Order: sequence, then C-alpha cells, then structure tokens
Amino acid sequence: MRVTEELDAMRVLGIARGFRLVLPRVLALALAMPLLSVWTTLAALVGGMVAADFTLGVSPAYFIAALPDAVQASNLTLATAKSVAFGVLVALIGCHFGLRVKPNTDSLGQGTTASVVVSITGVILVDALFAVLFRDVGI
Repeated sequence: MRVTEELDAMRVLGIARGFRLVLPRVLALALAMPLLSVWTTLAALVGGMVAADFTLGVSPAYFIAALPDAVQASNLTLATAKSVAFGVLVALIGCHFGLRVKPNTDSLGQGTTASVVVSITGVILVDALFAVLFRDVGI
C-alpha cells in the first residue's frame, strides 16, 4: 500500500491507519491461528491413531478412550492460547514493518524479509517465555 501511495492518501483523508489497517489484521490472525492450531492438532492425533493401529495394533476405539489419560485438557487449552498470542505477535510485527516500507520495491523486499525474520525470532522467544511461565501445566 505504501508503494501505490494508498497510505499517503489515507493520511491526507485523515483515516486512522491503526483502526483501518492494523486492527483487522490482528483480529484475523488472532482468530485464524487457533483454528490452524486445532486443525493441525486433530491431524496429528488422527495420524498417531492410524500409526498406532498399524504398528502396535492399538484399536482406534482404545486410542480415543486412552487419550484423555495421556494428554490433559489443560495442555490443549494452553496450546490454543499460545496460538492466539503468536497470531497477534506476527500480525503486529508484520504491520509494523509494512507501515515502515518506503515507496519502492527494494524497500518492500527488505521489509518483508525483516518482518519474517523478526516474526520467527519473536515467536521462538515468546514460546520460550510461555514454557518458563507454564512449566507446571499438565503435571
């Protein structure tokens, strides 16, 4: 939007960039990341169930019945909460670097690269913080 001068037009019109551009992206990722987390968790559980059936002979019914004893619900709740935090973090970092791009394509590429690197680093650091803060969950 910076390259096509849409941000400059929004500033001239007096439209707040935070409410018009940043907030929808943050809300979208705060909603999409938990959905993605639940989807991949379910896919992993189904894959584990199929692998246990083929390799160990564990029936799917027994796998589902034994699952609550093996994995506590608090772990799944924490994973979903973490995905919300990661979605907000990634959206804020992406918007931060996106709004700082200069109106040329070279700056756009550099901003995108910096945004990805900082997002990955931020997610790793926040995940480490979550691990320290919630180390007793599920014990």
